[in-house]
Order: sequence, then structure tokens, then C-alpha cells
Amino acid sequence: MVCVLNGAFVFMADLVRAIDLPLTIDFLAVSSYGNAQKTSGEVELLKDLHMPIAGRQVILVEDIVDTGITINYLLRMMEARQPASLKIAALLSKPSRRQVEVPIHYLGFEIADAFVYGYGLDRDQFDRNLPFITSQ
Repeated sequence: MVCVLNGAFVFMADLVRAIDLPLTIDFLAVSSYGNAQKTSGEVELLKDLHMPIAGRQVILVEDIVDTGITINYLLRMMEARQPASLKIAALLSKPSRRQVEVPIHYLGFEIADAFVYGYGLDRDQFDRNLPFITSQ
């Protein structure tokens, strides 16, 4: 399982504790927002994986799929590394904002176009520790 930092770390922690199968975890970090509430449209890889994924079954764990730009970038990058399979698990999805259609194989909740934070998602790097998700 691969966690997209920083927003998905709480979801990933709960998810891996609920899976009763042998698994490994790794982390990567990207930025397309900076400190803004809207994506810049450009994705920057901040932290890459430590373990190779070639030939492995991979679930990429994301906090929220918004425009689809970031997850599309990650899918292309990871597919080039030739995993046996690659699935997306997302806590939240905002389909009304989608600019690039991407598959979400495991989805927690579909939400309206609102800025949300808590449960790992931040508000200018704060409020990730809230035990719930709220909006402005």
C-alpha cells in the first residue's frame, strides 16, 4: 500500500489496521496546491517511494480526488514502474471538479464542491488532527 502524504496518512493508518492480510507500506508526497485551496494544475514530486513496486499488487491511498490531475500524474508515474496491478483507494471524491477522469476502485465518500479539512486533510497545514471532516 502506498500512502500519498500528507493528507492520506490518517485514512491510511485506519485502513491498514482493518486489512487482515500481509502487506507492506510506503509513502510518497506530491504538491499541486502549496498553501492554496485550489490546485495550481502542476504536480511536483516531493518524496518518492523507497521500495520498488515492479510485479507487486499496489493500492495507492489518496485523501481526496478533486480535479484528477494529481492522481492521474501518480497513476502514470507508478504504471511506468510496472506493478502487477494498481488500484486507487480514496477517502473522498469531488466529481463535479474533475478535469481528468481517473478510476477510483475503492471510495469512501462522494462530496460536493466544498473545501474540507480534518482527519488528515489540512487547512493551511493545520487541523489535520481533527477526528472528523468539516468544511468552511
